[in-house]
Amino acid sequence: KQWYQRRVRGLNPEKLDFYVDYLKFQVEHGFYDGDANLNILKLYQFSPDLITRSSIDNVHLVLTKALMQLPNSDYVYCRAQLSQDMIDDNLTKKIDDVATLLETCQFPEFWNVIQEEKIFEMTGFVEAARRFICHVVRLTYKNIEEEFLMQLLGPMEDKSEFMDIVAENNWDHNGDSVFVGHKEEMVEQKEIIEKMPIEVVTPILAIR
Repeated sequence: KQWYQRRVRGLNPEKLDFYVDYLKFQVEHGFYDGDANLNILKLYQFSPDLITRSSIDNVHLVLTKALMQLPNSDYVYCRAQLSQDMIDDNLTKKIDDVATLLETCQFPEFWNVIQEEKIFEMTGFVEAARRFICHVVRLTYKNIEEEFLMQLLGPMEDKSEFMDIVAENNWDHNGDSVFVGHKEEMVEQKEIIEKMPIEVVTPILAIR
């Protein structure tokens, strides 16, 4: 509690413009500084006189960047700093809906919904979503059908993009299936192709 109070007292309203410029730099160049972005939300929270008509745009950028950090809890923590007016904003609600689709493993629907808003074209967003989906797949399956995995990973230009993801995750592509478990689990294992609906395992994962 004392650390939190010191942090709040240490926020300088005069640095808001710097933090906002830095946020936009992160968006443009595809990297992330969660502490700096959180400072923007805290300045809005504790110095509401700093809020302008463009502030909600900054909030949307912070939330989207935080969402890209799943399975880490950055998004939940950032959202907790918002005022009710910010939460009730239409695009904030849309970002919330997208977060829910990811966290509840409704991946095919997620890929459909993100086509509706330009903010999800942010540099690195698709790659971050696929990293999270691969994380969930790794926790859920040992073997998974190739076609089903491609559906989970969303639209791709061609098969080579899918094969690149398989290689990056050190998975083994075997015909029409992909082994996503640990290598030692391949020893003398029976060939079982799993296609359990992702919704079934969501409560077990307890991501959020």
